Amino acid sequence: MTRLEAHIQKLMKMYPDLFPTEAKFWSYLRGALRRSLWSKSPMKLRAKQASAIPPPPDYKGRGKKGPICALTGEWVMTSKAEVDHKEGHKSLLCEDDIIPYIIHLLATSDELQVVDKEAHKIKSYAERMGISFEQAVIEKRIIELTKLPVKELQELLAKHNKPSNNASVRKQSVRELVEEGKI
Repeated sequence: MTRLEAHIQKLMKMYPDLFPTEAKFWSYLRGALRRSLWSKSPMKLRAKQASAIPPPPDYKGRGKKGPICALTGEWVMTSKAEVDHKEGHKSLLCEDDIIPYIIHLLATSDELQVVDKEAHKIKSYAERMGISFEQAVIEKRIIELTKLPVKELQELLAKHNKPSNNASVRKQSVRELVEEGKI
């Protein structure tokens, strides 16, 4: 047992309410490192600032500057943009993961991309689920629609002559409509 493993066990015994499992400790450490190294990372902030350009001529909103989203190719105002790692999620589940995780947080500009916040959520979902970005767009749309109130969803499905007997039938009907591009 390494010194860190022994210390984690000691923390778990002394603070069972804070760290009831080892996974809780690693989750805590991951959050602490993200807040300290990534949240205000000068490399991240510089990447976001460097990618900002004026809006396209047909833009009518309030944004004065913003990047082109690396995932969608659309201009997005700076306040709706986030900096993302091109290579996605790095786990932090054991002592051997600490240094690779820190290196991941200390990313250089060639390892980063600026993306729209919603596109970033979709990319993260795709990585988590092991699916393509395009598939994740469809899945997120299905999730969004199935969260509608049941009556509202039933009305929407009735308009398209789709069954809506129960939750699983409604979800399948929504999936068919989204995949066909009807909603």
